[in-house]
Amino acid sequence: MQRLPLLISASLFLFHAADAACARGVYNNKICSGHGSCNPRNLCECDARHFGFDCSQKRCPLGPAWVAPARATDDAHYPVECSNKGVCDYEEGACTCDEGFVGSACQRLECPHACDGAGQCLSLKELSATYAVGSEPLYDSVWDAEMIYGCKCRKGYHAYDCSLRSCPRGDDPLTTGQKNEVQIVQCTATGGSFFLFFSGQGAQVPFDTTLSQFQSILATIPNFPRVKVSFGGTAKTVCSSATANAILIEFIYDFGPQPPIKVMGSLKGVAYLTGGSVFAASAGGILAGRTSVQGTKEWEFCSNRGDCNYATDMAIRERLATVAVPTTRIFTAGLCWPV
Repeated sequence: MQRLPLLISASLFLFHAADAACARGVYNNKICSGHGSCNPRNLCECDARHFGFDCSQKRCPLGPAWVAPARATDDAHYPVECSNKGVCDYEEGACTCDEGFVGSACQRLECPHACDGAGQCLSLKELSATYAVGSEPLYDSVWDAEMIYGCKCRKGYHAYDCSLRSCPRGDDPLTTGQKNEVQIVQCTATGGSFFLFFSGQGAQVPFDTTLSQFQSILATIPNFPRVKVSFGGTAKTVCSSATANAILIEFIYDFGPQPPIKVMGSLKGVAYLTGGSVFAASAGGILAGRTSVQGTKEWEFCSNRGDCNYATDMAIRERLATVAVPTTRIFTAGLCWPV
């Protein structure tokens, strides 16, 4: 009858002996560092985030490899530690990224100087979507769509980091034979409205909008340039129920090639325009018998006839110019001095 306590004591001793045989953490002296369990072979079995003989090492986050040997055709950006652009601190499980890379797994390019406080830091996916509002983004499935980041500057700023103030732009007064951009919208409808987008921003246009009302609607779209609008036929509203009406939109201030205007009679599967359709044309496209025109005028700082002081946003006249510019020439905002 005295053997039972002895057996229990022996079992407890063996249990503690086995437990003690597993490694203790080098940082906290806990069995398997508190991040695993001791198996019957006296080895630590670590949880998913930890490794090492004592489970003291913490894995760093994985990200698509910026550079790596290809595993197969078109398979070279598989998940790796710190995206191969950083060094893992296994004690903390945190990546120390190479210069120019950020994110928990160093999976993103850093926007230079945080866009100098004068712009947004956006991914290629986000940037491409601003030029395709109302349709599928242009760059959303490529491996680096959410890894490459860049600055989208506010109006009045430019450069890769938005650090430079923009001087007024204009057409070079000494070049000739150039044309303003003219884009065309064509609408046939009996009711409803359509959506018009330009550079990622847009507005809703009722089918019975008049010419003056349409001009006012365009003015509400952020960063929409100054334009002259006219109807190509006898229609009094943007959409005609009988024949297609051509709306001519001439860019009279922002010169050079312009982003194409996009129009949609439905959005996200919901039809807004009834009894017809709406189209847009640019860069030589033809609608309702009218041909659109791609802008060929310059749109340069100081109209190519002065120097721009980017720091103070003032144009300094070109001292060595030998060609006189007519004094009647109007320079944008009065900041560029004629030579």
